[in-house]
Amino acid sequence: MVNPAYRLLLGMLVLLSGMGFRSAQAQYGPAAGGPVSPGAVFSEAAYRPGNHAPMTYEQGPVEYQTVDQYQSDYYGPADQSEMITRVLPVDRGWAYDHPMDGQFKNVVQSSWMRLEYLLWKAPPGNQLIGTETTSGNDPREPYTFTDVDGNVFSTKEADLNSIGANGSNGIRGTVGVDFKSGTLETIFFGMKTDVSSVSYGPTDLLGPSFGQTDMISIQTFLDGQLAASTGQNFNQMFSATYQSQAWGVESNYVINTESLFFRTYYGVGGLQIRPLVGFRYLKIGEEMNVRGSFEDLTLTVPVPLFESTINSSTNNKLYVPQAGIRMEFVHPWFTISAQPKIGFGVNNYEGSVLTNQFLGAADPTHVTHISKRRFSPTFEFGLNARFHLSEYFTFNVGYNFLWASHIARPDSIIYYNTSTTNSVSGVSLQAQNSLDSFKLHGLVIGGEISWP
Repeated sequence: MVNPAYRLLLGMLVLLSGMGFRSAQAQYGPAAGGPVSPGAVFSEAAYRPGNHAPMTYEQGPVEYQTVDQYQSDYYGPADQSEMITRVLPVDRGWAYDHPMDGQFKNVVQSSWMRLEYLLWKAPPGNQLIGTETTSGNDPREPYTFTDVDGNVFSTKEADLNSIGANGSNGIRGTVGVDFKSGTLETIFFGMKTDVSSVSYGPTDLLGPSFGQTDMISIQTFLDGQLAASTGQNFNQMFSATYQSQAWGVESNYVINTESLFFRTYYGVGGLQIRPLVGFRYLKIGEEMNVRGSFEDLTLTVPVPLFESTINSSTNNKLYVPQAGIRMEFVHPWFTISAQPKIGFGVNNYEGSVLTNQFLGAADPTHVTHISKRRFSPTFEFGLNARFHLSEYFTFNVGYNFLWASHIARPDSIIYYNTSTTNSVSGVSLQAQNSLDSFKLHGLVIGGEISWP
C-alpha cells in the first residue's frame, strides 16, 4: 500500500507543474485560447539583426551587454513543446572578444618572420703553433735542427692556416613587428660547431727526400727570450684539432624618421635610409687540441715513445649596445639593402691551458687559467637582396660579416716558454692574457613570411 504522505507529495508536484506551465503560456504565448498555426510549434527561430546590442570596436572603451539583455521570443501552443530563441550579437570574427584582443590582432597582422640558412666560417688565421726562431726566417718553412748528439735534422713549425677554411652550417631567425614609428626586430642565430684539423703522419716525417721534414717542432722561449733549439720535437706524428662555435641574440628598433639625412617612405618605392639602435649578446667558444709523439732509441740517452698533449680552450660572453643605419632601395619586385652596425660593449672571457708530458715522459699535467673582463668593440655589415615572389613571401640571399675585437682565442692565449729553473717538470706552456680579433662571415639564404 502506498504511503499517504507520498500521495500528498505527488499531488503537490503535479499541481505546481501545471501552474508553472500556465504561467509560461500567459507570459510568452499568444492570447489564451487563441488559435495556433500547425507549423508554429517546430518553426525555425527567426534571425533579427536589429535585436543585437550595439557593439563598436574603437580606440575608446567598448560597452558590451550581458546575454540576458538580448530580446527573447516564444512561439508555440500551450499544450506542446516550448521553444525560446535569443538573438546573439553578430560574430565579428577572431580576436574581437575584447579590445585588447583587437590590439593583439593588429600586432599579428603587422608582424613578419624571416628564417635563413647560414654558411659561415671563423678561421683563426695563419697562427704559428709555437714561437719565432732566432734566425728570423719563417719557421713554417723547413730549417735544420741539431740534437744533443750532433745529428742534423730537417724540421718546421705547423700553423693554423688551413683551419676553418670550409666553414659550418647555421641558422638565423628574425621576428619583426612594424609600427607607425618604426620596426621592432628580434634576431637569433646559432652555428654548428666547426671542427677542422691539420696533421702530419709517419709518411710526412721521412725527411726532405721522401716526405716533408724529419720532424715537426714547437719552439718556445727560454725564460721569456728567443733561444735556439728550445721546445719540443715530434718525429712520429703531429696533429692540431680546432673547434669553434658561436651563437647570439639581439634586438633592434629601426626608426622611421625624416630628420637629418634619413628618409622613410611608407609602402613601396624609392630609397629608404633609417637609423637603428639595439643590444646584442654574443657567445664565442673555441678549443684547440695539439698532440705529438716522439721516439729515438739511437741517442746516447735513448728516448722511448711518449705523447705530448696541449689543450687550450676559451669562452667569451659579449654584451654590446649597438647602433647602425639601414639603407634600402625598394622596388615592387625586389629590395636591395645594406646595413652597417657598430657596437661598444664588454667581453667577459675565460680560458685555460693544459699540458701533459710536453717536456718529456716525466713532465706531469699542468693547468693554468685566466678570467678577465675587457672592453670589446664590434662591427657588422650585411648586404641582402630580397625578391618579392608574392604579397606575403620573399626570397632572400646575401652576405654577412661580423667582427669583434679583444677576444680570447685558444691559439693566442698560449704562452710558449721554457724555464731554466725547472726544465724537466716545471710549468712550461701557460695561459696568458693575450687577445685577438674574431671574424665570422659567409653566405645567407632564406625566406620571409608576412601575415595576411
